[in-house]
Amino acid sequence: MSFFRRTAILLAAFVFTFAAGCSKNNSSSQTEDSSASESSVTEDSSAQDESSEREPVQTEPGEKLKAAAKFFENDKYEFVCKVSGIGADAVLSIVKTPGMYSQITDYGFGKAYVYCNGAETYRYDDITKSYVYEIGKITTDPNGNTISETVNKKLPQTKTHINSDYAEKYDVEEYTYTASSYITVLDFYFDKQKGTLSKYTVNYSVEGKDDETEVRDVTKMETSNVSKVEFNSYKIKADYTDFKALTETKRDEFCRATLEKVGAKEEDLLEAGITMFDLKKISYDDFSAFIIGFTAKKKQ
Repeated sequence: MSFFRRTAILLAAFVFTFAAGCSKNNSSSQTEDSSASESSVTEDSSAQDESSEREPVQTEPGEKLKAAAKFFENDKYEFVCKVSGIGADAVLSIVKTPGMYSQITDYGFGKAYVYCNGAETYRYDDITKSYVYEIGKITTDPNGNTISETVNKKLPQTKTHINSDYAEKYDVEEYTYTASSYITVLDFYFDKQKGTLSKYTVNYSVEGKDDETEVRDVTKMETSNVSKVEFNSYKIKADYTDFKALTETKRDEFCRATLEKVGAKEEDLLEAGITMFDLKKISYDDFSAFIIGFTAKKKQ
């Protein structure tokens, strides 16, 4: 699924459309071709002209956005932003150092974590109190991918969703990604003096649904003064339930107990497209996304 449809791991996953990408590459994510190239050999020059006119026009990404994307190529950085507008509002904190990646999503009522050391990945949260462990995967930064993929795809620059109040304070670059059933518009707002990324909005226009807009306010984007990451795999294994290790019977029992703890009913599951029968085989990603989304909605 494209990063342009839903961008935040477990954050917008509450609406059940985003799955975090994994790659052995520590930098930007793998990208799809933005368009299928057309080529034809013909002696008729007019036919060549018509073919050229049919090819999609690609614009060169702005220098400020290219600089922001380059930030995520560093071996060491810290990126913090406040996310609001879709699903559960949260503060997203990402730290990367050589051979290590850490992401903490703080919802206020609990936190979700990703920790990678290059050879292994732990994903866990203190809402469901469960975790999954994977070998040989490193989870790429969804925020960096949103920014970097906009550059990689050479999306066309537009001016359809720019917030006039923000535009008075910031320099703006807008890009639009169009798919068969949805359109995503990304507005990036840069500090007028420093040229650094201050905030960005992502507007989702899905066929048959009202538009949704996610706002990300960047509070830290540095390659120095990077916070120290504390991680203890023994503590995780002792304090959290290994979701993958559960048998179908135990997984069903664990999920039902968690649903009861947060007050979720069968009708709440059905609204999210999940049945009670699904619980014995449900993935950690889907279950934790539901619990976090349900809890956030209940606290609104």
